[in-house]
Amino acid sequence: MSQKHLVDAPDDGGDTLTSLNDNGFLIPNFPDGQGIQGVRSVRIRDDDVLICTFPKSGTHWVWEITRELLTGEITHDDVTMSQTFMEMVPEERYADLPSPRILSSHLRMKHLPDDVLNKKIKVITVLRNPKDTAVSYYTFLKTIPFAKYKGEFKNFLRPLFQGKFMYESWMDYVLDWELVKKTNPDQPVLTLFYEDIKQDQMREMRKICEFLGVERTDDFLSKVCDNTTIAAMRTHKNKGHDRSSVFRKGGVGDWKNWFTVAQNEWFDQFYQEKMADCPLQFKYTLLSTDTVH
Repeated sequence: MSQKHLVDAPDDGGDTLTSLNDNGFLIPNFPDGQGIQGVRSVRIRDDDVLICTFPKSGTHWVWEITRELLTGEITHDDVTMSQTFMEMVPEERYADLPSPRILSSHLRMKHLPDDVLNKKIKVITVLRNPKDTAVSYYTFLKTIPFAKYKGEFKNFLRPLFQGKFMYESWMDYVLDWELVKKTNPDQPVLTLFYEDIKQDQMREMRKICEFLGVERTDDFLSKVCDNTTIAAMRTHKNKGHDRSSVFRKGGVGDWKNWFTVAQNEWFDQFYQEKMADCPLQFKYTLLSTDTVH
């Protein structure tokens, strides 16, 4: 039997952030959300593509890039990954979409339908350095009415990484997906890094094309680059919607404008303790000369 209740978790300053405890895991209290049990029962097709991320790791961006690469069409509509965001919208809203569908979720593998593994559908995971993720998540949560959060960043950081807010620990999320890949070596999973896409989007899109089994010309890839900039997506994704908070900055290294020296030292120590056995390396800054468009 499903057990759900709201949780008001305090930050270090006493301000609270509201999440939904859904059978022991914290998720957003989406107005139309179907919850973890609803996600588990989603009917998965053999050719579905699933994009899995921790919040604010480039989900909307990579979803749109993947859609254009998969369909071979440059789109200027206001459709976003929210259309197929599994825990936020009921299945009936995307059940009849033509194949191949691109689904998305911030949940862990254990929360997803069994057929993700049973049917070995293609999964794209996107990882972003945790410091920029924290800043982007903080600014985003301040705009979400059902989170009811008014706190300051200095009080947000520690409980965030301790897993006290919705979707819980970034560290656990990353480690969980590494374990999934290790224990399911025949599952097709492509792991992308947000910073690598920012650095050289053409190169990373070629990886996506190869993973999806599609061939696209360099000219087409260049058009996808132009159509998926933050500015371009703000323009054609905000039609009739207020999605300005979704497409904020999209940069690398903004954390330096937010973290104090003490916070940075605390985080680095905490990261070492939690991620000592994780081989992944994250980029926390990009030199302007490193970026290729």
